[in-house]
Amino acid sequence: SSPANPTGAMLSPEELMALCTLCDRSGVQFISDEIYHGIVYEGAPRAACALEYSRNVIIINSFSKYYSMTGWRLGWLVVPDHLDKCVDALNQNMNVSAPT
Repeated sequence: SSPANPTGAMLSPEELMALCTLCDRSGVQFISDEIYHGIVYEGAPRAACALEYSRNVIIINSFSKYYSMTGWRLGWLVVPDHLDKCVDALNQNMNVSAPT
C-alpha cells in the first residue's frame, strides 16, 4: 500500500516503476492497493499509480476513504483484460451470497 497507513510513507515513482518492471519480467502479478491515493495534503507529493508503469497490474481502490464514508466498504478493481472473467465470477459470488 502506497501511501501506507498509518505513517503515510510512499514509494517513490522510481521504486514503483522498478517493482512493476520486475513483476512484468518475472511473470508475477503486481497488486497495488491505492485506497489512499485521493487523499493529498497541500504541498505533499502525489502518489504514483502502478498503471503509469504497467498495464498488467491489479489496482485496488475505494470510495470509502476519499469521501470519508465511515463504515461503508465501496470499492473497485482495475484488472488486465485476461482477468475479466475471473473477477466477474468472484463479484457474482460475493453479491449473491454476501455473509451479512
